[in-house]
Amino acid sequence: MSSPVWGMVIDVDACTGCGSCMAACRVENNVAPGSRMDWITLERRTNGLQFPDSDAAFLPRPCMHCANPPCVPVCPTGATRVSSLGGIVSQTTPQCIGCRSCVKACPYGVRRFNEREPVWPKGMDAAVTPFAAVRPKGVVEKCTFCVHRLIAHGPEGYTTACAEACPTGAITFGDVSGLRLGGDMFALLPESGAGPRVAYVSRRSWLRGRG
Repeated sequence: MSSPVWGMVIDVDACTGCGSCMAACRVENNVAPGSRMDWITLERRTNGLQFPDSDAAFLPRPCMHCANPPCVPVCPTGATRVSSLGGIVSQTTPQCIGCRSCVKACPYGVRRFNEREPVWPKGMDAAVTPFAAVRPKGVVEKCTFCVHRLIAHGPEGYTTACAEACPTGAITFGDVSGLRLGGDMFALLPESGAGPRVAYVSRRSWLRGRG
């Protein structure tokens, strides 16, 4: 039996833009309150038409954990690499020197440079989860697909905090080794050649056509 390749399929039509995925990610991965270091964001897109023909959609955007990640070959220290854990693109904080080469190389803009030390208001430091590291100032951060869950519990039932928290089930996480794009399923910036392992589904033809 082949090993899984981890990825996501996100149903854009089911996403309401509620932000539950962002909140769950912050709690799970120790993103400090008030910081702009979100590892998953919501991008609002419109079809550019006026009412009554106007339409809008939200695209949750985590790290795409690409099959051919442009961020990996430019890292001078090997802080970012494709791991043996189902193709997850890892970020090893202690090896990061903050050069931001990976930030410039990422076509999706999903890497964040931490410009300040994380600060928790008094009492909130007790809510820091022991499962994920607290990153210092001067390093790059990104979505890890909550890989600490895979390490701790194994592949059975493995999922991410954002998928778990989504109230509409818009985010599906799992093995994408057999996934094929086409029809209502598309990837962002396919022309980049990165091979993103996060795919989107939508019946909106105007959204699919814009990548």
